[in-house]
Amino acid sequence: MLDDAWSAVEGGTLQVVFVEGDAGMGKTRFVAEAGRALHGHGAAVLLGACVADLGAPYQPFVGPLALLRTALMDGAGPEGLGPQLSSVVERLDRLARPTRSEVSVPANRRDLYEAVCEALRVVSAVRPVVLVLEDLHWAGETSLDLLAHVVRDGGDIRMLCLATLRGGPPDASAGLASTIAELHRIEGVSRVRLTPLALEDVAEYVRTQCGVDAARAASVAPLLLERTGGNPFYLREVVRDLGDRGGLDSLDDGVMATPRTVLDLYAARLDRLDATTRVLLDAAAVIGDEFSTDLLAHVTDTDVETVLAAMDGAEQAGLVRALDRAGASFAFDHVLGRQSIVDLMPRRELLHRHAAVALALERGPSSAPNRVQRMAHHFASAEVLGHREAAVRYLTQAAGLARAGLAHHEAGQALVRAAGLADDVGLRDALRLDAAVAFRDAGAFGTACDLAREVAREAGPVDRLRAAVAFEGAAWRVGDPGFESADLLTSALAGTDLAADDPLRIRAVASLGRAITFTGDFDRGRQVCAHAIALAESTGDRATLAHSLECSITNVVRPGTAAQTATWSARLAEVGRAGEDAEAVFQGASILALVGYLTGDVERYESASSETLWAAARTGAPFALMQSACFEWTRAFARGDLDRARSISEDLMHARGVGTWAELSDRLSVQTFVLRREQGRLDGVAALVTGDEDPGGHWAPGLLALHAALGRRPAARRVLGWMMEQDLARYRASATWPATLAFLVEAAVWLADRDAASALRGPAAEYEGHNLAVGPLIAVFGSADRYLGMLDSTLGRPAAEDLLRSAMEMDRRMGAPLFEAHGAVALLQHLQRSGARTGDVEAARRDAVDRVGRLRSARVTSMLESVVPPRRRSDGLTRREVEILRLIAQGLSNRELAERLVISENTVTNHVRSILLKTGASNRTMASRYAAEHGVLDPDT
Repeated sequence: MLDDAWSAVEGGTLQVVFVEGDAGMGKTRFVAEAGRALHGHGAAVLLGACVADLGAPYQPFVGPLALLRTALMDGAGPEGLGPQLSSVVERLDRLARPTRSEVSVPANRRDLYEAVCEALRVVSAVRPVVLVLEDLHWAGETSLDLLAHVVRDGGDIRMLCLATLRGGPPDASAGLASTIAELHRIEGVSRVRLTPLALEDVAEYVRTQCGVDAARAASVAPLLLERTGGNPFYLREVVRDLGDRGGLDSLDDGVMATPRTVLDLYAARLDRLDATTRVLLDAAAVIGDEFSTDLLAHVTDTDVETVLAAMDGAEQAGLVRALDRAGASFAFDHVLGRQSIVDLMPRRELLHRHAAVALALERGPSSAPNRVQRMAHHFASAEVLGHREAAVRYLTQAAGLARAGLAHHEAGQALVRAAGLADDVGLRDALRLDAAVAFRDAGAFGTACDLAREVAREAGPVDRLRAAVAFEGAAWRVGDPGFESADLLTSALAGTDLAADDPLRIRAVASLGRAITFTGDFDRGRQVCAHAIALAESTGDRATLAHSLECSITNVVRPGTAAQTATWSARLAEVGRAGEDAEAVFQGASILALVGYLTGDVERYESASSETLWAAARTGAPFALMQSACFEWTRAFARGDLDRARSISEDLMHARGVGTWAELSDRLSVQTFVLRREQGRLDGVAALVTGDEDPGGHWAPGLLALHAALGRRPAARRVLGWMMEQDLARYRASATWPATLAFLVEAAVWLADRDAASALRGPAAEYEGHNLAVGPLIAVFGSADRYLGMLDSTLGRPAAEDLLRSAMEMDRRMGAPLFEAHGAVALLQHLQRSGARTGDVEAARRDAVDRVGRLRSARVTSMLESVVPPRRRSDGLTRREVEILRLIAQGLSNRELAERLVISENTVTNHVRSILLKTGASNRTMASRYAAEHGVLDPDT
């Protein structure tokens, strides 16, 4: 596998190999040997590792990036790239030196990620790169995000990334599992699972290490395999221990019982060390996997000579290894060895060691790597000895550094740990609120809500109000209906005596307005938001005004409120531009683009969309990037580029930092459904619904649309009837109301249910002359006039034709040929139903056939065939076979046909076989000739 991967790297493409295995299974040895061999082939080998205790942002990349920075500064790149390299070095410096306290306004995360890719690309242009990332199971969310970005966007980098990890619980995090699952779908990414040694492997190891013949090795191999489970590390330690106890003969004499765990192995080996070495080794284990001679000397109040002498003994015992020839730093030979030493230490001694390390770091140079994070960890570990205040202080500083590096998840974790150690109630609440904001920015909205809710229930009046604002700020992002937010804010506002113009109170009022809107009380919610905006304008506080404006527009935008929403959105974008606040610009521009789409204002839609994409890139915030990707999806879907839309949807479903997979799935469910429906990819869902489901236990609009798409009339009729008996006002309160309205109208028209059509005519009339969209363009449905025209056609009303033609004109202006095609089919259907003149019907038929023929939509094609049945050919070719034969004549292969038509290659093969049989052609070339001679290439056939 590695040979193939390296060949691909030399050919100019990025390759990633995840090397999985339990602790001690030989992952480090595997990648070390690979790195050594590839270095001999001219590769530049970069080493990075994760450490369990520190959790520093971008942890495994910092070392490699520092080396890259040095290489770039030394001019390791093609000639003529001076200015480019200077830019790369500047951005890398921010990432590779995350402890710089002077960083106040960092570059956004995407900029940092692109700098990494650019640096790797520049270096790999000179010589291929091997990037080794050890112990990825300890990587933080930010490190995993960076790795995912490099893999997705660095396909042209000549690099082999070897990442080791423990693949099972408790080591593998959910984030790691999600990242690997996502990346494994990308070409060039593979996995290697290191499995336990077999009996013959154990025998061979014993033969070579102990210098015995094959028969002797084979005689002891079964016992060694039983005791070690085939774990290479365990086996090595057992054999090494046997050597100290007299060799293999001790097994026969029963002198030595094979240790059951590595802990037992290390306990025995540590007992053979002298007292000084043991003390120093204990201290070193507390410091970490790697440690400097100088720091160990300070921690143990020992001179460097004594430390060096002790480490010589530890190295001879196979416990540590020197990292440089000068002996300035060492590392434990294996992470399990270091952990075993820590586990064997008495608790009291361990606590004092943590304190000693923390104090030594505090007294030491400020340039020590990850100094603040390490002090935070060690002081927190020794908090019971009176170091709580220091632990809280340094955990807070570590969180600040993480935030500066846009590592919001790690910041939240540090703040939660600090809050748990804070003695002062007010400080504890403030830390929990800061943690809630960090987790919100990290996309962990559920965690943010939980923290804010706790503070809101326990804190004093002011912090309680802050907590209520924080809760609402996270809750609306996952579609919370707003009731809990409104209750918390109302109660908190009533319990405080802050002045009406106090910024916190104004923010709370604005948040309350948004929460009320999400409960469905739109008019009152907008009134409350307008009041907050007026108060904020009077104070002149830009941040408070931005918050108030954001709350006012983050709700369901309707035709009647579009003008006011546009005014507020434009004002928010203006405030953002004035304050260089990209997030405010994004929020304002994104809703302004939605208003432009809703009202059919193409100029506003295009300009606001462009600004949205720009602002999202500037913020680098996952939530903004996800929303901007939805704008790209809308464009692709509306123009009928369903393959591109599908690619964007799949990327969105694996987006990080925007909530859990379940939250993402729920948020994007309408988008996913309408795309799969358009492509005819609902077969996999059909088996999951029986038609007997209780509509009250599901999202009824989606269930209705699914039954309709699957052609299940009785089930669709039952769900439609149930919904029409409900109060539709509760659906109107949701951001998905436009989708609900579209699904209801489609079902009523398909079922020819005149009662339902009549009842829906009023609610649909609100959108006359507008477009239908869910949220900030998460899913779109084109002109609402098409739906009104379909209703009027079903009801036999004369306005139907004008509405359908109006819809097609709107879709044309919006650049939406997919919706134009749907409109053309609906118009043709109406003209046939209403008995229009033959000439008008024929013109509409040609137009519909032409528009549908330009697209690759299974749904609109099927809808056309229900109105214009396929011509029966004398050769028996079906419409699908005619379509495939035309593509064969264009020279497409079976694989290309499968991709073009979104069907399996096996299905294509069956169709081609049928085509050859029906046409009497012996091969694809003859079939192409048949197509030309028999009019198959005529698009009107």
